Amino acid sequence: MTGQDVGQMLSEYLDERYIHPDQSMAEYTSFRTGGKALCLVEVHTVEELRRVLTCVRKKFLPYVILGNGTNTLVEDEGYNGVVVKLGGDFTKIDVTGYEVTCGGGASFAAAARQAAEMWLTGMEFACGIPGTVGGAVRQNAGAFGGQVSDIVKRVRALTTAGEEIVLRPHELQFGYRNSIFCQRKYVVLDAVFELKKGDKNEINAKIDQFAKERREKQPLDLPNAGCIFKNPKEGFAAKFIEDTGLAGEHIGGAMVSRKHCGFIVNAGTATATDIIDLMNKVRSEVFNTFSVRLEPEITVLGQKKRY
Repeated sequence: MTGQDVGQMLSEYLDERYIHPDQSMAEYTSFRTGGKALCLVEVHTVEELRRVLTCVRKKFLPYVILGNGTNTLVEDEGYNGVVVKLGGDFTKIDVTGYEVTCGGGASFAAAARQAAEMWLTGMEFACGIPGTVGGAVRQNAGAFGGQVSDIVKRVRALTTAGEEIVLRPHELQFGYRNSIFCQRKYVVLDAVFELKKGDKNEINAKIDQFAKERREKQPLDLPNAGCIFKNPKEGFAAKFIEDTGLAGEHIGGAMVSRKHCGFIVNAGTATATDIIDLMNKVRSEVFNTFSVRLEPEITVLGQKKRY
């Protein structure tokens, strides 16, 4: 089935303006490189999402829900499946009382800033996390000592059967960069975060401090997907990489950041293959030196599964 075939099929359920066959994913992912998806679609309501996923599953097509693409790389050979972006209703943010309700496609950082405007504390760590709320919940995203599992009150999700369910914290199976959404192909429709009243000056001071630390310690000037590897139980992935002498190591246009060895950056000409090959080299050398296995934190979409 070609991208055009998939686009034609999905046009029964969506406005053609939101259907993009054979779409290059470089502009949709933070690495700014990679191949094409068979088809990319944007949905704006739960009903549109339900119809699209039902159609895709009936045709046994692979699919993925894409947030801001800040944790995703598409192989140069492309992804032979459907990429679904959540827009419209899924990008809404509402602050009522001590609760912040966010659609799965909403910016996690924007939600944190909106909470700060309402003098709510507990979400400051999210201000520098570039992904969506759905991605943050799925990965139990965290930074500066805070994480999603600390503040989430409930999550509304769509199951593979097309049912809407509400999951409470104990049902979300949170772990380090892990949740029930990594095990089951549920889609985060929206999430409610419960915060506390705070002092606006203190909240903003904390946000400014976190932003300063990110600028100083992370290579924000080059395309990247954040920390490439999860921290192993033995310690910090970046420290193992640095101690292996891999700072500045490069393959093609992909390079291990000298500023933060947990990052692989696109120095300007990197292909997805360059990045994957460098990931594999780093994993191999860290294992050979320290007998520590590094597991990718990013998602790689494609055919070869070389990571």
